[in-house]
Amino acid sequence: MPFDGVCAIRRAGVSPEGLAQLDLKAEDGTFDWNWFLSRDGLSREILATALAAIVSGKRVHCQIDDPVSTWSRVYRFLIIS
Repeated sequence: MPFDGVCAIRRAGVSPEGLAQLDLKAEDGTFDWNWFLSRDGLSREILATALAAIVSGKRVHCQIDDPVSTWSRVYRFLIIS
């Protein structure tokens, strides 16, 4: 079941395949800290957004294919206040 909601983010980086890696936790408790990967073609944009959220202490709104599977793909990622 896809996830569409608000998350805290604590770490971000780049995988060996060039995808953004995101360490996220759902605010509604759907999942605890878990690693996800950006969708192909959005890696740079998602990584830039993730780093901006971490530096500014903001939360993110994201859509994830399967939030209970580690390394599932993130296909929408926005900073929120």
